[in-house]
Amino acid sequence: MKYNRQKEMEKYLREKVSVSNEELLEKFNISIQTLRRDLKYFEDRNLITKVYGGVIYNEETDSLKKVDSFNQRNTSNYEEKDYIGKLAAQEVEDNDVIFIDSGTTAYHMVKYLSDKKNVTVISHCLEVMQMIMDYPNLIGICAGGTLNHSTGTFLVDTKFYPYNYNKAFISTVGISTMRNFTNTHLEEGQMKSHVISHSHKVYIVADHTKFDVIAFNHFADFTDVDVVITDCKPAEKFLRIFESNQTKVLY
Repeated sequence: MKYNRQKEMEKYLREKVSVSNEELLEKFNISIQTLRRDLKYFEDRNLITKVYGGVIYNEETDSLKKVDSFNQRNTSNYEEKDYIGKLAAQEVEDNDVIFIDSGTTAYHMVKYLSDKKNVTVISHCLEVMQMIMDYPNLIGICAGGTLNHSTGTFLVDTKFYPYNYNKAFISTVGISTMRNFTNTHLEEGQMKSHVISHSHKVYIVADHTKFDVIAFNHFADFTDVDVVITDCKPAEKFLRIFESNQTKVLY
């Protein structure tokens, strides 16, 4: 039973890449002591890296796999993400200075900015910068740093990037009534929090699959966000929370 459980857990970790301890406890119906022993087993084999509140599966680091990983994420729920990107682009005005996050949902808005004038796009995402090259009407500023091959983003020391943004378009892994907005990468979460604190207006862009999902890194509260853009009407429980926090919802 132990062997079968650990085999299934390893498969689950490989598929999810980043998982919270809470999720593993519920998924495999085990005690916290058993989970600690199983994670120690994986850690000793260098299969995982422990982070606060969860673990990250140690994927292969070859660049081709990472590019395929981005493409795979980008094609998942493609139509929904494209729709959200179009809605998000409609919020951008001429002469805006905006931040576009590294998530594949935010990435989709770039092509819908082709009719904007004198818009400055700041991003730490390699894919966003590459797409901007096709749109000479956009001014691109890359928040540079060390390239993280697993995310296709630059790890930025935010102390050296004192930009202010008219609008920030932030992706999220999870939207929860308990943990608010969460993601699965600590450095990415720090970047999101930094940008949110330096933005006049903050948008969360997320398709319907992100609701009722909790990742282990909490980067923002509902009160930090002005608008949530999604592809369909959220559940009533979320609409009530958004209304109580004066957060607008577009879908």
